[in-house]
Amino acid sequence: MKFDKNFKTYDNQAQVQKSVAKNLIELIDKKFYKNILELGCGTGIFTKLLKENLTYDSLDLNDYFDSREYFTDIPFNNFFVGDMSTLNFEKYSLICSSSAIQWIENMDLLFSKISKATDEFIFSIYIKENLQEIKNHFNISLNYKNSEEIFNLLKKYFKDVTYSEETFNLNFSTPLDALKHLKKTGVTGLGKSSISLIKSYKETTLTYKVAYFICKN
Repeated sequence: MKFDKNFKTYDNQAQVQKSVAKNLIELIDKKFYKNILELGCGTGIFTKLLKENLTYDSLDLNDYFDSREYFTDIPFNNFFVGDMSTLNFEKYSLICSSSAIQWIENMDLLFSKISKATDEFIFSIYIKENLQEIKNHFNISLNYKNSEEIFNLLKKYFKDVTYSEETFNLNFSTPLDALKHLKKTGVTGLGKSSISLIKSYKETTLTYKVAYFICKN
């Protein structure tokens, strides 16, 4: 399973990601931040909420793809294109991320770098058993970590770490609609499956499992 640049259909299909972003912004203190970095900003679903709910001097953005065209109405300072784990982090009042860090292979390295750049790191991440229906049938999945694994990595670098979990169930009229939804949100890899495997898929529900982490030093 991998993520493809499918931004044109992403926003219309990203119901869960929008709900996660709304829940995440509620976890961030509504104080003044000198500068903020958002990792994996995508089309700006969470960025819009940052702009509407927080006060800050400057905002830096990052995404694996160059999605700057989606931010014409959101002022930002720098846009860093590329893998977030390869960034050279400056100092930030807050580093945040919504629905993106599950794609990072070396989370330990990323968390180490982030802890040196900020005292406040707040993010949401998809965890083990996310899209379990797809894994069960197609035998493909990201290597999702469970919350405890992520917590243990974070505790190496942050003094105060808390988290909560949430499950979302999306229901579709047909199994094919469920698979089309995944494709339109950029989750790819199913195309390598045989036609018979795709046709034999019977699930009309997709289960999303997410965790929210608040990390402070």
